[in-house]
Amino acid sequence: MPIFEYLCKDCGRAFETIIPRYDAPVDCIHCKSTNVEKQLSVFAVAGSSKDPAADAGCNRCGAPQPGMCGMMDPD
Repeated sequence: MPIFEYLCKDCGRAFETIIPRYDAPVDCIHCKSTNVEKQLSVFAVAGSSKDPAADAGCNRCGAPQPGMCGMMDPD
């Protein structure tokens, strides 16, 4: 079953929930309101790379070389 992300329009809190179908009704897990909005979300892939070249870079964002990442602290 997929995990979806929602934002409650009544209490303003974000939450994730597993639902059996994409069109199943969802209640806020915090305030039980049905006034929720599905959020766009990204997916993640777990596991390790078998290609050593894919492991090069800053190991945070996948930039090809250290120092090219926008996530790095300049100090």
